[in-house]
Amino acid sequence: MKYLWTWYDFIELGIPNTNNALEDYFTHLRSKLKVHNGMNIRQREIFIDKYLAKEYER
Repeated sequence: MKYLWTWYDFIELGIPNTNNALEDYFTHLRSKLKVHNGMNIRQREIFIDKYLAKEYER
């Protein structure tokens, strides 16, 4: 529990105190993967790589 209060110690960095935004992001990604349920593991990896690359372009 060493890093539990890191966001509080460095308020000026704007670190969120919850992981809700991250959970929402991965829930959205999981829903995208469920639509494409015929993909094998390698195809899923490629899909995730391209999805993350596209998100970071923004």
